[in-house]
Amino acid sequence: MNKQEYMNRTYTLLRSFLQCSYVEFCEKTSVHIEQIDEWIYVFLLYPIVNGLERGILLVYDQDQVIADLSFMHGSLDDVLKKESVYDAITLDSDWSNLEYYTLCHYYFPDLAYPYCQSKKEETFFGEVIFFANAYVTKSYRQKGIFFSMLDISKEMVCRQIKTSCILYAVFALDPDIPCYGPDTTPEPYYYSMKDEPARLRNKSILEKRGYVGVRLEDEEENDGSKLWYALLKEQEQIVEVDVV
Repeated sequence: MNKQEYMNRTYTLLRSFLQCSYVEFCEKTSVHIEQIDEWIYVFLLYPIVNGLERGILLVYDQDQVIADLSFMHGSLDDVLKKESVYDAITLDSDWSNLEYYTLCHYYFPDLAYPYCQSKKEETFFGEVIFFANAYVTKSYRQKGIFFSMLDISKEMVCRQIKTSCILYAVFALDPDIPCYGPDTTPEPYYYSMKDEPARLRNKSILEKRGYVGVRLEDEEENDGSKLWYALLKEQEQIVEVDVV
């Protein structure tokens, strides 16, 4: 498939989530396509509010989606200081709300929370990425696809930085529910202690890329489960992305 065909198929897959016409999708969305090994990575970026954008990455094996990833991204200054950005992140889902809290709690514990409501004027430098989900179909695991998705995401987040920047990343470690291919499950997901091994496995995978696994709170949930997240703070060197 060529770029236009990938855009058409991607829009069809995401139409209910995007909630916009195809014309609007084309107007507001930046589309990048990259081939790594035999897989095609289709990366979408579009604005949510001023200072915050959403990225969606789909990985194709020819015309079949085999992996996906999504995130929200903004500069650290906008994330901490703009109330509209704070609202967009924390109201998007319970998970993103807790990701925002986790970022502030672990990296900026001395700041008022939320800082955007303190009306102070300190300047912050860096980029922030909140990962909403990431999934690789079972039959394609162990092929390096997840790490490639992480690398492409970081490159896109830092695409406007000329030399280097401090990158902050937050990952919720709950297992994702597949919605395509043979792994698809129709059952709704409920947070449960039975998934604790999957959370700890996800933590160990991200720790291989420099993340630090943290448990958000000491109190146990009703079923004994814990809220696990992975955090990253690193000096990111800029690498050009080849756009097809």
